[in-house]
Amino acid sequence: MYRCTACAQRDFAYHSCHHRACPRCGGQRTAAWTAQQEARLLPVPYFLVTFTVPEALRSLFAARPEAMHAALFRESAAALQAVAAQKRLLGAELGFVGVLHTWGRQLQHHPHVHYLVPGGGLSADGKKWISARQRDWLLPVAKLAAVFARRMEAATRALAPAQHAALPAGTWRRPWVVHCQPAGAGEKVVRYLARYVSRTAISDERILAADDERVTFRYTDSATQQKRTCTLSAAEFLRRYLQHVPPPGQHRVRYFGWMHPSARARRMQVETLLQKPIVLARPAPERPQWHLRCPHCAGFTLVRVGTLPRQARAPPRCTR
Repeated sequence: MYRCTACAQRDFAYHSCHHRACPRCGGQRTAAWTAQQEARLLPVPYFLVTFTVPEALRSLFAARPEAMHAALFRESAAALQAVAAQKRLLGAELGFVGVLHTWGRQLQHHPHVHYLVPGGGLSADGKKWISARQRDWLLPVAKLAAVFARRMEAATRALAPAQHAALPAGTWRRPWVVHCQPAGAGEKVVRYLARYVSRTAISDERILAADDERVTFRYTDSATQQKRTCTLSAAEFLRRYLQHVPPPGQHRVRYFGWMHPSARARRMQVETLLQKPIVLARPAPERPQWHLRCPHCAGFTLVRVGTLPRQARAPPRCTR
């Protein structure tokens, strides 16, 4: 048991499990990933591009997550590259990082993938950087959505022909949802995506109260942007939460184009063309003691004031 020296609140700290789905663990890994991605940012405007799966396909994603998540990454990334390669739009190869999310704000099943994309790309001969035509516009989202839908239909037919045949025909004809919005220099998006690189669906700080019967957590309403609370039975909370734990061996983060680890030479060529400053020696940042971070005031000010017996049942989280 800990007590905060700043706000005087109590906090229980359980032994770390180091599981990538744990809502409490992973702070150090998240900080390391964030620092790595921020160091890779280029001196260009960035965009956040999001590809969302329609509701009719969600049951198939839940039944075959390994295959369908891989298809979501593969076909959405290919759609981005195909549209960007058209000379009248950009005429360049993109390099980007993608992070898979499978949840909505109330932990409902909602598969989608976010891409952090620089505003430009590498020419076909690899000798020129081609910038996006506008700082607040990268590619037409209607075109991206159409190409993405066609590619996902072909992938679904190949991976699950029986399920594909059972889907309503309108699944492929209705407009699919793709968002593309300016992301400034990219730092804020990196920090947003980093929250779920080493965790799943919900952070421990959002859980307001929990017992054997029900769980109450905080979320932001997407329509009004107002803070609200959701109370679920313990069984329903566990069902919603566990559906977002990725299968063993599945990667939640992937890199494409000249951002791929095997494209190091093209990545260095991009940095040369953009005259990105080279840092020869970067001082190692002081590693924060994440187990001493207070969930109430966010200060690293927790002090241990007691230890629970190993045989004792763990107490619930303090009610915020």
